[in-house]
Amino acid sequence: MATSLTQTDVDRLEKAITRGVLRVEYADHSVTYQSIDKMMKALAYARQQLAGPADRRPPSTYAVFDRE
Repeated sequence: MATSLTQTDVDRLEKAITRGVLRVEYADHSVTYQSIDKMMKALAYARQQLAGPADRRPPSTYAVFDRE
């Protein structure tokens, strides 16, 4: 069962990393990570998921010329 990540989840993970704690408690569950490195990878993944698609460029516009 996949759950949606929230900014609160990211904040809790950042706080645990800062404190050097491997266990993070969320609203309905807790996770104990194997290492800070694993937590950093989870944090990077969570941030990426919250950011959405990497291709967020504005739509392209093209100039149109008319021969008269």
